[in-house]
Amino acid sequence: MSKGKRIFVVRGMRCAGCAANVEKTVSRLPGAKEVYVNFAAGLLSLSAPAEALPDRAVIAAVGSLGFEAAAQGNAPDAAEEDRRSARAERFRLVVSLLSASLLAATAALPAASGSALLQIALLLPAVAAGWRFYRNGIPALFRGTPDMDTLIAVGTLAAVVCSLWRVSCGIFAPLYFDTAAMILAFITLGRFLEAKSRRRAGSAIRELAALRPEEAVRIREDGSSEKIPLSEVRPGDRLAVAPGGRIPVDGVVVAGESGVDESMLTGEPLPLARTSGDAVTGGSLVVDGRLEIRAEAVGADTVLARILALVEEAQGSRPPIARLADRVAGVFVWGVLAAAAATAAAWSLARGSGSEALEYSLSVLVIACPCALGLATPIALVVGIGNGAKRGILFRNGAALERLAAVRLFLFDKTGTLTAGRPALAGVVPAPGFSAEELLASAAAAERFSEHPVAAAIVAAAEEKGLALPEASEFRARPGFGVSARIGGASWRFGSFRFLRESGIDTAGGASPENEGAVVAAARETAFAGFLSFADELRPGAAEAIGELHRLGLRCEMLTGDRRSAAEAVARAANLDGFSAGLLPDEKAAAVAEHCRKQPTAMVGDGINDAPALARADVGIAIGAGTAAAMEAADVVLVADDPGAAAAAVRLSRRTMRIIRENLFWAFFYNLLGIPLAAGVFVALFGGPRLAPMWGAAAMAASSLTVVLNALRLKRPC
Repeated sequence: MSKGKRIFVVRGMRCAGCAANVEKTVSRLPGAKEVYVNFAAGLLSLSAPAEALPDRAVIAAVGSLGFEAAAQGNAPDAAEEDRRSARAERFRLVVSLLSASLLAATAALPAASGSALLQIALLLPAVAAGWRFYRNGIPALFRGTPDMDTLIAVGTLAAVVCSLWRVSCGIFAPLYFDTAAMILAFITLGRFLEAKSRRRAGSAIRELAALRPEEAVRIREDGSSEKIPLSEVRPGDRLAVAPGGRIPVDGVVVAGESGVDESMLTGEPLPLARTSGDAVTGGSLVVDGRLEIRAEAVGADTVLARILALVEEAQGSRPPIARLADRVAGVFVWGVLAAAAATAAAWSLARGSGSEALEYSLSVLVIACPCALGLATPIALVVGIGNGAKRGILFRNGAALERLAAVRLFLFDKTGTLTAGRPALAGVVPAPGFSAEELLASAAAAERFSEHPVAAAIVAAAEEKGLALPEASEFRARPGFGVSARIGGASWRFGSFRFLRESGIDTAGGASPENEGAVVAAARETAFAGFLSFADELRPGAAEAIGELHRLGLRCEMLTGDRRSAAEAVARAANLDGFSAGLLPDEKAAAVAEHCRKQPTAMVGDGINDAPALARADVGIAIGAGTAAAMEAADVVLVADDPGAAAAAVRLSRRTMRIIRENLFWAFFYNLLGIPLAAGVFVALFGGPRLAPMWGAAAMAASSLTVVLNALRLKRPC
């Protein structure tokens, strides 16, 4: 999580106006900065040191508006809260619909005192089911922070009070009890469907959280086992995981072997073989064998916990595209109240009919919808970011997602990003008088004492060829240059050509290392013995990833600190559009900054030396196997070791931004058309059409639901 960034779970918000009021109230607290409330996710994010602004102050401020807040991690179980809320919503919906239906039938009876009293009796259950609109909306009006509940409460109260006054005067037609009941029923139906759809939208993070088992099986020192709560697992504990079970924490396999399904974390569809010494990630599924693991990271330090925290932080962030809609939603309700009052005054003066003026003003109050505006961006972010996480694509914030959609140039690091980062023996070139087998076996005999990656590649190549390695003694290493050892009674040296020349060995008979990539030269006593060349293999799928980015209309280049010959070979194999070689970390960052000045640019890397370049890019993308430094500097993290996920991230970001723009267009268009229609502007100008208040309420509910359903299209694979 970003430094100083804090997230709170807020419950009880019913519309975008509620979110705007929470945001405005918390923003007034001393020290609160970058305050944003995502209504769709129910998250409040802010930047403030805890000592300057304690959690209790934020929670109290939210509570003063009638909502509940809790710091992330201390909030009640979201799944249970959702189930309880859904049951209550369903009960209120049934009562509202039944009451409104009976009331509509009663309103068709001949006007009389008896039918009027029956309508009042049938209205009471609808008012009781919708009591929260009055309980929340009226106090919000007097606090000066009106919301959608205020519009509903004011509109239905006006209809009910007007009808009661007419009944008290002995006037039994027209009455608006059925109108009030139908408004409450339609709004309740819309809220029920919208909440259900929003739960579907946020299902990705709940599915990720569900990967954590509640218990773990710990193996005692005497070999027996015990079940313990996950919270009691400590680093170093030995844990058993049976076939079909989920690995509780990050660790290392110490016994057993099995296929492990990591698809919910990395998007990789096939189980990966894991055996003793292999690292495993908490939340992964053990497929067909029993594993014993040693716990390494637990609690908030696990990969899954960090992913969940990153996703929640991203879903609670405000992308730049949301600012206009948020500003409009913040003042929308006041504008609607003013429009309703103006509508009532205009029709009263024009027609002298109080009932007609009431109907038009009621329609304005219930058709206006800040929810569609307020939901347009956050609901798409919740779905897009959540489903990206399920596919191993983690966006640090909404702004990163928006910037990635605009990127036109991709810059790649070479080693560990486009290539596997593990050197492999490419060739053995012996000098006259030496054989390739002797040269490789001698090199492996000396290098098996070294931990250098090139040494490991030499030893692996010798073992693959089945060579018998001679005994080596008097091993010495000179970091950055090479090693020496006594093999078969002779002194051998392996390392750079410079290392050999400084030892007085004539290397003129060797090939130019500049044309051979990475080279280890060899000498026996004072004679040059030849050299071994190495290549960093292209990562599987790297060329396909570049091809996919090309099909998306993107240019792809490479920045590397490696020598030009090695860079050129990789660029050619991956079909890159260009490359720059021999760059130091600060030079790589400067090159990224120069590209950013010309066009929106993304940088993909994995190592510590990539962190400055990732930070300077418009969008920094870290490959998942990379270092913590690279992941902290990045805006997007690809959990799997697959650069091909970069293309999937671009597609997801573009689709999300397209959905957001569609949502914003339809939300603005709906209100620009709906409010004049409800106010009777078309009736005054053209003689129609006219919109009854109950159908205005239905249209309002439909507008919010349309925005949510449109965002749910993002759940489809990219």
